[in-house]
Amino acid sequence: MQAKAGSLALAVLLAVAGAGLAHAAEAGAPGDAGDPSTCRPDGTQQQMNACAVRDYRAADAILNIRYREVMAALPAPARMALRQEQRDWLRHRDPACKAEARPSEGGSIWPLVFHGCLERATRARITAIDAWKARP
Repeated sequence: MQAKAGSLALAVLLAVAGAGLAHAAEAGAPGDAGDPSTCRPDGTQQQMNACAVRDYRAADAILNIRYREVMAALPAPARMALRQEQRDWLRHRDPACKAEARPSEGGSIWPLVFHGCLERATRARITAIDAWKARP
């Protein structure tokens, strides 16, 4: 099961990276330092924002895969409990990240702060969902 989960996560990451490259190719030369849609952690604010969006999307893709895997392995009562926990988490995640990013609202760094928060929250949620696998 571990190997299957790892290969699925790798496939998602490759798909996300491939989609990013395809988008960059449409917008201009891939990796063009002047292209604001190109992720460059040490680039312009727009390029750093692009990295934050990419990283959040990758984490979200992994979360969705992990959630489906764990749900498929749980008995019905546990699936209902996890589904409710997931809904509660989703209901609170975005408002919490908007509150964290509020001081930079209207500024060019806002997407970096907001999507960085979403990524951290999503990675923490992956860990919480993984804990469901160990439950009796």
